[in-house]
Amino acid sequence: MEQNDTKEILKAIGGLSDKIDTEVGSLSEQITEQASYVDKRFDGVDKRFDGIDKRLNKIEATMVTKDYLDDKLADLSGDLVVLLRKEDKKLGALIEELVSNKVISDVAAKRILAMDLFPQIQI
Repeated sequence: MEQNDTKEILKAIGGLSDKIDTEVGSLSEQITEQASYVDKRFDGVDKRFDGIDKRLNKIEATMVTKDYLDDKLADLSGDLVVLLRKEDKKLGALIEELVSNKVISDVAAKRILAMDLFPQIQI
């Protein structure tokens, strides 16, 4: 009788083992399908991030920085000062001509030269 019991137990264990193998195989397939689905969804997200990354790189490459603006404004300020000094010299030369031709008086010339951006007293 013990042999029959042992055979029945082994048969039951074999059946259980087969059923477990079938269930594990089915679960494994489902997990593989889900993993494939998730991978496809992440591929789409990765592609979107690549696009955003490219756009950000372009923005960073063309973006104006504070240092760049400071340098450009300093250059512009220097250029304007140079231009104004040239105009100031022209005005001074004109005033000298007017005084030498006695068109205006020395007092008027000094008053006009004192109004300049870069005041200078000549004559």
